[in-house]
Amino acid sequence: MIWQEKSKQAVMMISVAGLASLCACGSPSKAQLASSGITPAPASFSVETPIDKIAADERGKAVLDRDVPGVMSNPHYVMFSCMSLSQLATLSGGRLTKSKLSQVNSDLAELSPGQ
Repeated sequence: MIWQEKSKQAVMMISVAGLASLCACGSPSKAQLASSGITPAPASFSVETPIDKIAADERGKAVLDRDVPGVMSNPHYVMFSCMSLSQLATLSGGRLTKSKLSQVNSDLAELSPGQ
């Protein structure tokens, strides 16, 4: 009986470790997809998109620079770059307001894929 419980715990730990390693790997880059013959899906951004994904697109970076100046030059950027703006807003102490998020979301929505 005890060995069955320990076996279940071991399987659970391996599963969690596997999921964590998949998350740590990240998604393939556009170059990796292109070299494999897979066409990447067009990007569409929102305040729910991770900041680093928005910043990787020059049009998205321009929106961030205009609407949230200093976010990418923040010394803590590396620590929050994988978060979305809506997640970051909860940690911003009120500096990233709902109206600001709405403005950013609207500006990001105007970016049509492939422009």
